[in-house]
Amino acid sequence: MPKALPALLLAGLIATAAGAAPPAEWVGQAALPGLVIGHRLSNGQSMIVERVPPGETVERWTRMVTNQRFAGQLAGGTLDRWLPNYLGGIEQGCPGFRPGASTRLRIEGRPALDIRVDCPRNPATGQPETFFLRAIASGATLHLAQVAFRHVPSAEETRWAQTHLASVTLCTRASRSPACRAGPEPFDR
Repeated sequence: MPKALPALLLAGLIATAAGAAPPAEWVGQAALPGLVIGHRLSNGQSMIVERVPPGETVERWTRMVTNQRFAGQLAGGTLDRWLPNYLGGIEQGCPGFRPGASTRLRIEGRPALDIRVDCPRNPATGQPETFFLRAIASGATLHLAQVAFRHVPSAEETRWAQTHLASVTLCTRASRSPACRAGPEPFDR
């Protein structure tokens, strides 16, 4: 997630701890050639991995792909209840933001949604930011995958983001999907 937007709201949910058990499920995705891990943090219940182009950082980036897991985030809730709160947090970080229509879908039998959000000018950076998000609910666990641009993406970049998010699935140790073969993030194993 762009650091100055929703990540600020979610940063408090992630803490570092060693020796956590591997997750029972995780987000699998197509390979991301040309991106490197810029930041990762996990406590076994929650995790974040941010990938950026080589030479960029999670503070200074042009494109970022982020995966997150929040165990317990949806306790008693649904994606329909979560989304307005999430967008409300973005509005605080980016007045004048424009969310696209959310598309409801099912991934591995779980409720999911895709949405595009445009921030015309992030006050923290002075730059526009656009991100494409896939949220998957699995019980009380929220899984997020996001492709973000620190500019208004071209039609080609938009297609790339949408194609990448279309590859995102929910994995378990028994999954046969090619996107799941790599397993969970190395520090989550």
